[in-house]
Amino acid sequence: MPVRPGVGSATLLAASLPASSTAVSVILVGGGKAQLSEPAAVRDLYASPTFARRRARAEASGLPWFVVSGRWGLLDPDDVLAPYSFSFAAQSVNYRRAWGRFVAEQLCVVSSIGRGDVVEICASAGYTAALTAPIQYLGAEVRRADVGTSDSGDELR
Repeated sequence: MPVRPGVGSATLLAASLPASSTAVSVILVGGGKAQLSEPAAVRDLYASPTFARRRARAEASGLPWFVVSGRWGLLDPDDVLAPYSFSFAAQSVNYRRAWGRFVAEQLCVVSSIGRGDVVEICASAGYTAALTAPIQYLGAEVRRADVGTSDSGDELR
């Protein structure tokens, strides 16, 4: 399991941002199969060029952002995680649906996502499909960002 060394600044910022009907409130970035060989902060663990582009965009936005992992769910970028092997694409439809609800619930715990908020997802189509309905159920709008979007199996975690 990930280790949380402390409350990340993204978590505190997420709770303090006002809702907006057009502006993005939070960004979710999909992890990837390319990882470092030793435990690291989540922001550094994933080593693919796609993840690097998505991370750079999220960080440059100044908005709270989180990484979504098919195995662990919602991760704060400062969480420390060991490398792991897990295929989200190989999981059943029921797993993926339950995972999407789980991540939406985790998002509610770390931010005040609700009606009028916009959640931007920079992840594969599989992650986006699993997350869209549960996030919309919370009242938030979902936007899929095209930055580094690749459905070539980059995200199997």
